[in-house]
Amino acid sequence: KISNNPVSAKARVDLCRVVRELNPGSALTDTLREECVSLYIAVRTSEPRNVDACVGIGALLIEKDPAKAIEEMSKFPDPEGFGNGKHGKPTFDDSFCHVEIARSIIKHGVDTKDKKLLECGQLEKSLSIAGKVMGWEGIDKWVDILDNKGKWDMLKRIYLAVYEDKAGLDPDMFKAFFVAKGWD
Repeated sequence: KISNNPVSAKARVDLCRVVRELNPGSALTDTLREECVSLYIAVRTSEPRNVDACVGIGALLIEKDPAKAIEEMSKFPDPEGFGNGKHGKPTFDDSFCHVEIARSIIKHGVDTKDKKLLECGQLEKSLSIAGKVMGWEGIDKWVDILDNKGKWDMLKRIYLAVYEDKAGLDPDMFKAFFVAKGWD
């Protein structure tokens, strides 16, 4: 008797990638989309920090159901040490996923003029995590969008999160930055 191959997250991710590449845009049927989403969810169950599953599920759902895409991508686990007012030590993988989450939230929020979406805790969390890895300059595109939307309190909290681990930073420097940006 031939035994079954063990379940492989990589094989499932690769299969979904091939299905997406062979069926671009509207060529991807709802049935194929649902099957791939199921495969990505299975991957996420066995490997919760699988970046390809996080980003892939978002790519599959974003056009048809942006809210569901954001919800599913937001299930990517928090970095080690996240919580209790701290943002942990995120990795490049954390940053990559959280940039995609933030990009999706902002795009959907701006496109639909959904103010609640632009004020959601997930957006603040994702930009804080991405900013800790990439620096403030790495998230400036999204900062500019939120600045133009008047989300200054959120931006101040994100700025403080990005720099929370920097030793010797003067609190007056933060205040001066906020005043210079027009956030205070």
